[in-house]
Amino acid sequence: MKLAVIGTGNMGGAIATAVIQAELVLPKNLLLIEPDQEKREYLGNQLSCATSNQFDDLSENFDLILLAIKPQISREVLTNLRDHLHSHQLLLSILAGTSIESIQRLSDHTKVVRIMPNTPAQLAQGMSVFHAAKEVNWTEKELVKQLLDSCGKCFEVQSEIMIDAATAISGSGPAYLFYLGEQMVIEAMKLGFSESEATQLVQQTIFGSAQLWLNSGESPGTLRQRVTSLGGTTAAAIEKFNDLKIGSGIQQGIHQAFLRAVELSKP
Repeated sequence: MKLAVIGTGNMGGAIATAVIQAELVLPKNLLLIEPDQEKREYLGNQLSCATSNQFDDLSENFDLILLAIKPQISREVLTNLRDHLHSHQLLLSILAGTSIESIQRLSDHTKVVRIMPNTPAQLAQGMSVFHAAKEVNWTEKELVKQLLDSCGKCFEVQSEIMIDAATAISGSGPAYLFYLGEQMVIEAMKLGFSESEATQLVQQTIFGSAQLWLNSGESPGTLRQRVTSLGGTTAAAIEKFNDLKIGSGIQQGIHQAFLRAVELSKP
């Protein structure tokens, strides 16, 4: 597999690093295109791969071209990219709020796949979903799966609106958990723990609970009930959360994220 990554920010850099570490892409078959010299040289040295600041170095030998740029500059980048793409190449986009149709129109390229990854991809523990244009065949989708599996886990969705749905769940999801962790650390410190103690308590609790959920095969509701004894401390906390309608608030917040993703996807 030969991969060109356009943009070496958090996600572009994470995916490039993951495919090299998984030995899915050899360093000689990876090209990083990044205008920022410091970013470009740093990651290029880390991965021992070729780097460039221009599209002229894109050749027809690359199977996959990953767009990992800011949505604000997508129009300019895609317009400039159109003369450097070859018909057999897959153009992968992690641009939030940029539809496949828009990418096809701006790039004049049909083989487009839209991806929603998340930041744990930086540790090869990400969750990604993707949706491909009708011009992308089964074999090409398998290439996309291989790429994303090197960053964690992935699956394909059959309609593009589900990319927006995934944006609200897994794309933004790490921030929700960090928000919960933030509140737990604050209260732990109020209760007398030092910042480092509070951080360790909360980090290991979240990590261990996630591992328990993954390995138990049970629903989160069942696991929650198992540690919620009638009249106990956990029950007191859950009762307060319910009084404050925190569960409903979380669901409404996630739905707002979905509506915003849909709004951004409109031309």
